[in-house]
Amino acid sequence: MQKLLTISIAAYNVEDYIEETLDSLVASKYCDRLEIFVVDDGGQDDTLTIAKEYQKRYPNSVFPVHKENGGYGTTVNYSMEHATGKYFKLLDGDDWFDTDSLDQLIELLEHSQTDVLVTPFNWGPTVNEVQKKTLTAYPKEPTLFSHLKSYQTISMWSLCYRTDILRQASFELPGRTLYTDILYATIPFAYIKTIQYIDLPVYGYRVGRDGQSVSRASRIKNVEMMLGISERLAQFYANKKTNENAPYLLHRATSAYLQGVKTLFLLDVTAETKQRLKTFDQTIHSASSEVYEGILALGKLGKFLKLVRMTNYQAYYLLKILYPKGFPNWI
Repeated sequence: MQKLLTISIAAYNVEDYIEETLDSLVASKYCDRLEIFVVDDGGQDDTLTIAKEYQKRYPNSVFPVHKENGGYGTTVNYSMEHATGKYFKLLDGDDWFDTDSLDQLIELLEHSQTDVLVTPFNWGPTVNEVQKKTLTAYPKEPTLFSHLKSYQTISMWSLCYRTDILRQASFELPGRTLYTDILYATIPFAYIKTIQYIDLPVYGYRVGRDGQSVSRASRIKNVEMMLGISERLAQFYANKKTNENAPYLLHRATSAYLQGVKTLFLLDVTAETKQRLKTFDQTIHSASSEVYEGILALGKLGKFLKLVRMTNYQAYYLLKILYPKGFPNWI
């Protein structure tokens, strides 16, 4: 019997959470239709040992994998390469799935041929303290993606790809780099024909844990990684300008560009940071003038960046006045 859903769990030093994560999956009444890769990315705790205990109890569903540390993207690469499920979904080792919603999703996957299913997600510090993040721009029936007139940014937490689409995209995420989920949530859309929104909050995203890549401290520490992802997406769009889904690819590349700028704004307001901003801006412009211009339409920050450019980046120093306590972080 073919697996309906491959779930790739990036599991680096998550011994305090991995049982809750796996319990949310194996409790499914369709556990036998799941292919769960628990990819231990060179961790030093008992995550792998715990995963092996689950494999003993669910040998046809749970598959622990130990590999040398290569970063988040390499865990996804492993699972994409070995996936046999009809559909494919990511799950971080400290997050969880809502089991009831998962069951309903699996029932839909049995008969679905849609290229990508989009679901809302819950987010909060624990399973019992969550808010629901809903997307409203997508149809509840299978629809040609190229016919959509407006977009919202779809995060990896909401995505369930048909595995054949990932095979067609034939991409590999870079190792030892954060924020590769942005690439994962963008590149396959160059190959997608159909999309459907399913109002099932499958994913539970844990926030507030120390060391998360979206924390302010982590963003500041890893700013160059964010800039690198932004630059790669600008180049990807430039290479796909004739693709039928190019408007969405431009939307994603421009959004990543905005995240890069916002990350730079988290740094101390100095001449050095001003130069980094200018260099980043020029790099994006070299990759794609459309991405470079597109950011100017993205709200107040786009207008501020326009002013910064008009003043040869001198207006950048206004951040000290606009945000005396520092530019705010975001989720």
